[in-house]
This record gives sequence, structure tokens and C-alpha cells, in this order.
Amino acid sequence: MELQFNNLKRYRCHKKVHAEPMSRGDYNIYRGWQIPADEDPSDEGYVVIYGKGTNQVYVSWSPKRQFEEGYTEITKEYFYEW
Repeated sequence: MELQFNNLKRYRCHKKVHAEPMSRGDYNIYRGWQIPADEDPSDEGYVVIYGKGTNQVYVSWSPKRQFEEGYTEITKEYFYEW
């Protein structure tokens, strides 16, 4: 089945997340998943944690380029906002 994606809308990310570098392979090991044959376990990326410290935690993985283009590290000077 080929997905069509005919009704895509544009969104801007405004979330604050916790993340650290993790390869695709290590993320799959963390999740207890087998690496699909068409994926490279050495792909660089980040494990991303949404809602850390809440009862609505969601964990995902993002390729390095997409993550770094979409997020900027929050330094100590900005912690007061969080």
C-alpha cells in the first residue's frame, strides 16, 4: 500500500524536549525492536523525550539532521523559562 499524503498541512515545532545522541540501532535495541532490513543501524540521531517529568511521557527517535534543524539547545541562561 502506497501512502498518498494528499492532505498535508504545514506545522512549526514549538515544543521543549529532552534529547541526547543515539544511533538508530541503539534506539531499536532500547525499544526491544529488530532493525528493519531497509534501515541502517549506524544512522546518527537523537532519542527524544517529550513530557519528561509528567504523566504523559513520549519517547521517539529523530535522525540527526532533522533534529538539529528543528531544535536549539536550551542553555542554563534559559532554564528559568522551563
